[in-house]
Amino acid sequence: MRRLAAALLSLGLLAAACSSTDQAVPTTTATAPTTTAAPASTTSVPPPATTGAPATTVTSTTAAPAIAASRDEQEAEADGGAESSDEPVDPLGAAIEDWMERTGAPGLVLAITQGGAEPATFAWGVSDIATGTPMTVDHHMRIGSVTKPVTAAVILQLVSEGLIELDAPVAQYLGGDWAPGYEHAAAVTVRDLLGHTSGFVEYAFDVQFYQLAAPRLAEQISPEEILQFASEYGPVAELGTERHYNTTGYLAAGLLIEAVTGNTAAAELRSRVYEPLGLQHTYLTPDEFPPEPTANGYVGGTLGYILGPLMGLTSDNQITHGDAIFVDIGTIPNDLARSAGWTGGGIETQIGDAAMLIRGLFAGDVLDEEQVTLMTTGHPDPVNDYGLGISTGEMLGVTIYSHGGGVPGFRTIAAYAPALDLGIALTTNLLGLEGDEDVGALLESLAPILATMN
Repeated sequence: MRRLAAALLSLGLLAAACSSTDQAVPTTTATAPTTTAAPASTTSVPPPATTGAPATTVTSTTAAPAIAASRDEQEAEADGGAESSDEPVDPLGAAIEDWMERTGAPGLVLAITQGGAEPATFAWGVSDIATGTPMTVDHHMRIGSVTKPVTAAVILQLVSEGLIELDAPVAQYLGGDWAPGYEHAAAVTVRDLLGHTSGFVEYAFDVQFYQLAAPRLAEQISPEEILQFASEYGPVAELGTERHYNTTGYLAAGLLIEAVTGNTAAAELRSRVYEPLGLQHTYLTPDEFPPEPTANGYVGGTLGYILGPLMGLTSDNQITHGDAIFVDIGTIPNDLARSAGWTGGGIETQIGDAAMLIRGLFAGDVLDEEQVTLMTTGHPDPVNDYGLGISTGEMLGVTIYSHGGGVPGFRTIAAYAPALDLGIALTTNLLGLEGDEDVGALLESLAPILATMN
């Protein structure tokens, strides 16, 4: 347990830096939020408050994090609460409650796994503000761009099988019209897609994409439509050398998987990743969906403020939580949002699966040592250390692989420490957290507490 605690301390110290590459955005991916001022609005959505009222801890654990609270214990705690005021304070729960009070986050789930063991899982707060439904570890969450390393892993498997060449033009597999009108379409390579050097715009940042999306929130959007949008937009970075984070390239990677295998991307991710890792609660939308609705999500902060004008929302799409006003994702059609991310941001899963997923990609069950090396260093970046679908960092001699994720209503960070064979995933059902209050900073603040637990 001390070894686990030390790993978590190192992991926490890196979390903020790891997640800075992938800050939350209001549609499908996780990268740095736009600094463009919100356009003038004619809707009735006022700016939300910057803080929220305390979110009552509904489900949590008072045990050390190496021991997962059983669902029966969680339900009993939710029903009965603490039996005695003399019970020792749970420092982990207290820190989470303090963070939830500062940010107004309705709920949070956390999972930790080491050495392939069943993950320790924790849940706090509520999954739905209006109904007060407790958040549980059984709720499905949208983990956004944490999908990217999964897609990258499948591509690297196909490279090893000789079906794809990393430095071959994408047009070799998808045809000359794969990115119609894009001036670099003939030259973009598979490596460019995974390493974010394709020059494509990040559509999740762009006001023009919101204008396209707003009238059709109840309709799914195809990857081909998004590629068309990005292609017509034109390059925003130098092809092959300048890293510009974008989900567009990962949609093309999904189409590439389908083209060379003859199967859906969802089927390939399932057979090549989920099944080998024993993940029973993980789905790639819009090809497949969880059997029950996900936890409800909310958008606050600057993103919540600009979402109304961009998407044509009104006060009917708002909910007040303490002193904060959030956009309530449950009141908005989600068809477009749950299709726009696909192989770049569409995975929905339970938090235990998320921790096993980030560990499993690198622990030998999905990728071999050569493939892991390629994924982590195949397109190195001197600032962000982003390889092919994953960021790499080091602190106190511990190497960390990580990726952040943000989609409408949800914010995630997932990380793996290979030397300690330890994976961790954390998701909150609030998008729009900023700076020191984001999930990476939260993980950093939890590290000293986790490191002292027995």
